[in-house]
Amino acid sequence: MTIDELILEVQGLLGRTMQRARSSEEKELFRVAAAALMFISESGTVHSFEDYLQFRKGAPPYAVAAFKTREEADVWLRHHPAPPHGTFVLIADEYHIVMHVREVDDRQLFPHPILEGYLEQLQQAVLPGTLPSFETRGEAEAWLKGQPEPLQSAFMVIAGRRHVALYHRHLDHYSIHLLPEPGTGLSG
Repeated sequence: MTIDELILEVQGLLGRTMQRARSSEEKELFRVAAAALMFISESGTVHSFEDYLQFRKGAPPYAVAAFKTREEADVWLRHHPAPPHGTFVLIADEYHIVMHVREVDDRQLFPHPILEGYLEQLQQAVLPGTLPSFETRGEAEAWLKGQPEPLQSAFMVIAGRRHVALYHRHLDHYSIHLLPEPGTGLSG
């Protein structure tokens, strides 16, 4: 089924379900969901949405951009014609949420803990055994870039500490995250 056919099928399902909705509030929720699909179609983002669906399975939380420094991110935000409110960006591989109040053109980036739950799930998937080991982050990055195909995630040891590299396909970027020691949890 193509993405266009899938969107039409979902719109049909929403329409049929909306007819059975009991309250005007429920019907409005279905209308909003159908309108979101129409927006995807009419704004020319169908293929981006298709990529999002295809690579979302097991992928890290979606980020619209990646920056090495906070200063780079702030410049991007100040000069962006329409900051993507509610989306995530990576700053030095840490997730931040973009906040934009259009009425007063207030633009902010705030750290966000979205990755914590994802890392906890990944932590459980680490198989005992030998992990690739590197002295520096630069060596790990070079190893990742040298892979014949991008790895969606790769566990490794850098300077004696366990890390995971997460591939952000649409950015062609690996973010590298320190993992907690087994049994300590992410916040401890």
